[in-house]
Amino acid sequence: MEAKIIKRGNFYLTPFTDGHVEEVIANLAPENVREINLLGYTNVRECIEEMMHHADCYLVRKDGEIFTAISGLWYEEGVETPQFFAMFSKNIKENFTSMARGSRMLVNFFDRTQDEMSMRILGEHQFMLDWASWLGFEAVGITQFNSKHYVDFVRCISPQKSAYSETSRPVMH
Repeated sequence: MEAKIIKRGNFYLTPFTDGHVEEVIANLAPENVREINLLGYTNVRECIEEMMHHADCYLVRKDGEIFTAISGLWYEEGVETPQFFAMFSKNIKENFTSMARGSRMLVNFFDRTQDEMSMRILGEHQFMLDWASWLGFEAVGITQFNSKHYVDFVRCISPQKSAYSETSRPVMH
């Protein structure tokens, strides 16, 4: 039985565990496999195992079906701002509308603990670039890696909404 942290309709968010690794490897979208290779990983398992050690990671699933997406925040040593990431299953096109609606809910989930998140998307994926903007990420630059262009995004929570904002804290007497 998987823990259902957030539930919307037949979809839910559950913490990613070792028990999900084989399912993700077997059902990952070809575009994600290609991008994993472009990032220098020799195989998908290597990436997934590294992700488990460096990310706060969740699986999105529709009741009774294979996963729809794996998403979370990747923490790099020495970098304060975590990187929001998402990888999708082969069946993402069948669940696109639900995934799009659920994406905002997922980003809002991370907004509760993060003042800022970044994202880096391969420039040739216009759909994903549009998705990042729709989620409230702002394009801030372009990075070249392995002769491919990536668009860098950042999302900041306004000080009015942040519990860590000095002006939002209760007055102490």
